[in-house]
Amino acid sequence: MLGGMSRQLGTVTALWRYPVKAMLGERLRTAGLTAHGLAGDRRLALLDPDSGEFVTAVQARLYQTVLRCAAAVDEEGVRIDLPDGGSVHSAAPGTDAALSAYVGRPVTLAPTPVPASVFHGAPVHLLTTATLKRLAAENPRGLAEPERYRPNLLVDTGGDGFVENDWIGREVRVGDEAVLRVVAGAPRCAIPTMTHGSLPRDPEALRIVRRANSIPARPGRDPEPVAGVYAEVVRVGEIAEGDPVRA
Repeated sequence: MLGGMSRQLGTVTALWRYPVKAMLGERLRTAGLTAHGLAGDRRLALLDPDSGEFVTAVQARLYQTVLRCAAAVDEEGVRIDLPDGGSVHSAAPGTDAALSAYVGRPVTLAPTPVPASVFHGAPVHLLTTATLKRLAAENPRGLAEPERYRPNLLVDTGGDGFVENDWIGREVRVGDEAVLRVVAGAPRCAIPTMTHGSLPRDPEALRIVRRANSIPARPGRDPEPVAGVYAEVVRVGEIAEGDPVRA
């Protein structure tokens, strides 16, 4: 538990939410943190009517083009911008047909269940600038874009990389109200290597994590490439860019 004395770990330097699972997200200045994560995060997903399962970008052969779509919340629902410059809206007729035509197979835009079974590990994903700096140093391109790793909170920290490994099993306070419990490392699959909007494919985006930080994401698991951590919400509240992150 957080006591009266706390140590600052870093500062929130960016916030993202992803209104449609497996699509590009939107950058936020402030966000409400609910028991299920950032308000509006992964509220919708594409549903494959043949399998009855939600679409994930890791199903690369069928669905990696979904990562070229960008979703944003507005007053009436969720707007989805397509890479050809067009857009569709969750509240408009014809959206399923337009998305099916884009993907190349039948899909429907559907609400996700609560609690969020479509999240990986826990509903809030944190990543540090120290980790990105280390990954950039390992990458022949000299870059490690945060958008490839899809965090909700990017935390500006010192350190030599993967400092958030030490947060696992601890509670952290974000700003004045919100408290998170870090429960696991964030294991990585092929998603960071894929095209993300204007970002090209980068096969090194996974290899560098594997080389630099292969650890058990949870106790008892085999080592795997980990970048960032997953957290559960202990106390809800408003969070914002510039908020201190304390332990």
